[in-house]
Amino acid sequence: MSDHADNADNKIYRTIAAGLAAARRAPAMLPDCRCHFCDETVDAEFLFCNSDCRDDFERLAKAAQIKGR
Repeated sequence: MSDHADNADNKIYRTIAAGLAAARRAPAMLPDCRCHFCDETVDAEFLFCNSDCRDDFERLAKAAQIKGR
């Protein structure tokens, strides 16, 4: 007989597994010393110049994905 803790553990494991699967499907972006949103120069290990550009990029990518369905 399962209890609330077992049910919570199962939900956590399913959520983690779904997140990992989504991350594996996402295409990888490679750093190229330019912000992937505004084309500003950034350090070699970064994809975006700041969190605003990152958030805007993700929002537009999500909107494009939804529109493309």
